[in-house]
Amino acid sequence: ALVIMLPAWGNLLIELLKGTALVGLISVTDLMFQSRQIYSLSYAAIQTFGTVLVIYYVLARLVITPLMRQLETKLSRNLKRS
Repeated sequence: ALVIMLPAWGNLLIELLKGTALVGLISVTDLMFQSRQIYSLSYAAIQTFGTVLVIYYVLARLVITPLMRQLETKLSRNLKRS
């Protein structure tokens, strides 16, 4: 059952990443709050929110997705053995 539900769980994890402030993960009080603060001072919307977009993309694409793929591969191998 774990192998079957793992891809959906990975998608939910990425959705959770998008919906949260990432306080515990990157030790910043609130990424979007900070970007709004910078935007209100500089009015550089593209640079400010573009940076936040890149941070979220890196976390989702380069951290969570490879970890989920490794876990899926490991679990499917263990399932085939037994």
